[in-house]
Amino acid sequence: MPQSEMEGNEPGATGSVPLTDCHAHLDHVAARLGAVALQTVLSAYGEAWGAAAPADRKEKCPFILDIGTEPGDLAPRLGRYGAYPFLRFSTGLWPGRTALERPGEALAALEKDAASESCSALGECGLDYHHMEAPPGQQIALFEAQVEIAMKRRLPLIVHSRDAFADTLSVVSKAGMSIPIIIHCFGYGEAEAGKFLESGCMLSFAGNVTYKNSDSLRRALAIVPAENLLVETDSPYMNPMPRRGRPTTPLDIIRTIEAAAAVKNMTIRELSHIVHANAIRIFSGKSDRSGEELS
Repeated sequence: MPQSEMEGNEPGATGSVPLTDCHAHLDHVAARLGAVALQTVLSAYGEAWGAAAPADRKEKCPFILDIGTEPGDLAPRLGRYGAYPFLRFSTGLWPGRTALERPGEALAALEKDAASESCSALGECGLDYHHMEAPPGQQIALFEAQVEIAMKRRLPLIVHSRDAFADTLSVVSKAGMSIPIIIHCFGYGEAEAGKFLESGCMLSFAGNVTYKNSDSLRRALAIVPAENLLVETDSPYMNPMPRRGRPTTPLDIIRTIEAAAAVKNMTIRELSHIVHANAIRIFSGKSDRSGEELS
């Protein structure tokens, strides 16, 4: 890949050119790497925003989607980061003890946050049968309740699914094509990817697609149509090779995009434009799949 393609970024190196990151946890980045590292990220995206023509910023500038996982965590995150125009925010309940100990209270807080004009998506939510912090039935009930809220609010749904393919597919299939559904940090194989795609889901790939033992992920990525594809960091997790195991930031997404572009036989520029266009289409407002804005 020519070095000039990404305006001076050396492919495979730690990125300095901001690209759209569809899933990041900024508070966790600060906790793992420190405030200075987070500020480096925010400054880089801020410079890209400031360098663009004002009329182009909302559609063309890269952005980060900061992800909610706990009851009532939207307002604190807006207090810390709400002034940054290149950030967007989700609200969701991860299937863990915090939400499942008092699911009624957690869902009430989520309803309030989902009504915010600052909320661009609902999630991450879903099922985690690896950590199994609650029985499957309790996780499914919490997940289904969040799907209902997302459909009511016409919000894209960001889904966490680990070791829970069949139950995840069953739940998301009930939503049909009424809202965008994103299977974040996709971690299954080609057959599972096909089933999710048949249900109308978007698949979002993270740094683990670069790992040596991830051939099944790369085969899954190969069959994803361009219009169904997203890329994320899940930072500070899933640092792409060659820095696996270290905390990551949205600036590391270049290496995942490089690997994904190779699988899709595209240039880095082509794939980054596809991901950005898809992300703008999905996260730009409370709309149905036809693009009709809802009040």
